[in-house]
Amino acid sequence: MTHTHDAQAKGSIVPYGRIELDGIYSTRNTNPLDPGQFNGYATAAGKSSNSSSTFNPRYSVFGLRADRTDGANVITGVVETDFYSQTDNAGNISPRLRLAFARYSPNNSRTSVTAGMDWTPVMGLHPNLVDFSIMGYNGNLWQRLPQVTVRHQFSEHIDALVTVFRFERGLSAIQPQTQRRPFTGNGVGGVPPVSCNNPTGNFACSENAFNDPVQMPYTGTRFGYNGTGKLQGMMVAVSGAYRWYRSAPTALVGGIPSGQDINSYVIGGELVVPITRQLKFSGEIAYGQALGVEFFRFGQDRNLGTGKPIRTTVGWGEIDYAHDKDTTFIAGYGFDNPLNSDLKGDVAGPDTQYLLNHRTYVTAVRHIWSDFYMSFEWNHLMTEWSTNERFAGDNFMLSTWYNF
Repeated sequence: MTHTHDAQAKGSIVPYGRIELDGIYSTRNTNPLDPGQFNGYATAAGKSSNSSSTFNPRYSVFGLRADRTDGANVITGVVETDFYSQTDNAGNISPRLRLAFARYSPNNSRTSVTAGMDWTPVMGLHPNLVDFSIMGYNGNLWQRLPQVTVRHQFSEHIDALVTVFRFERGLSAIQPQTQRRPFTGNGVGGVPPVSCNNPTGNFACSENAFNDPVQMPYTGTRFGYNGTGKLQGMMVAVSGAYRWYRSAPTALVGGIPSGQDINSYVIGGELVVPITRQLKFSGEIAYGQALGVEFFRFGQDRNLGTGKPIRTTVGWGEIDYAHDKDTTFIAGYGFDNPLNSDLKGDVAGPDTQYLLNHRTYVTAVRHIWSDFYMSFEWNHLMTEWSTNERFAGDNFMLSTWYNF
């Protein structure tokens, strides 16, 4: 075991967090792509026209940050949780891991290596939304992922990174695209002859439980430019990432075909431009194929009928206006536009896969006192599903939070 503290370096351990309460009203089912979260956040405009409302404290956060340095070597560790776990039975909301990484630099942060669970290192710019989903299905590519990332600051203006990352999948994380490896018993490639509780069936239930064919991580890179002087506040970046895997046999007849070569990739750009001292534009645009859970697009990577990778163009842009030191107004738009031909033959039901999903939003944030804030946000969602149905819905959020 190593020492708790190294006498060669000075450091600190700082607890931090956020206590948040969101009051949410939805004019219809505005979260059909993650129904387990009720209307805790917005994803799309669903088929159901029923309105709903909730008080939601689940985006509250608690974390610990530890820093140590001797003037050249720098190491930082972060562990952070929120309460967006899968269930909230009887109001018992369990913690969920958000971040858990260590970052080490041997040269005072010019070069650093991050290992652990951190924000997606490519396409790292995000809109200033209060809504928890941060437009994951409406044009913004994001996630918090296990990764190893090497960053380097070449100059005051230029930085770059290389990375490998992947989603931390559980045994059923890719539903409804349940897949399995071939068996070694009587159930090879088919439905088990008896239940897993009956060992006489010679059926390898442990193999059946492993239903994730994706074993390789993404490899990616990002190059960024940050302005200084008269260009202070400007940022331009380009990113790219790629992964290949071969699809495994499906659990049931009629599911996604097996043995397909899946090439998943994304290329895109980010831009921040100050317009005046109070006004700035932020946005990004990207094109990719088979983009799924690594980019908060659950179930949107492959055609659920043919297994074909889905190509898509995504993007968002917003204007931020700082009215004064305590009040900020934000207005923006984002879209996720899969190639319609890639969704032909889709057997997805309503509220599953979409041909077009976009959002318009307006946000007002008011600083009350110290680290206490209030905000109001309106999200208007319009969705065309693969069933050729179109729906629109509105999500209204009144939020308060205290950062500590």
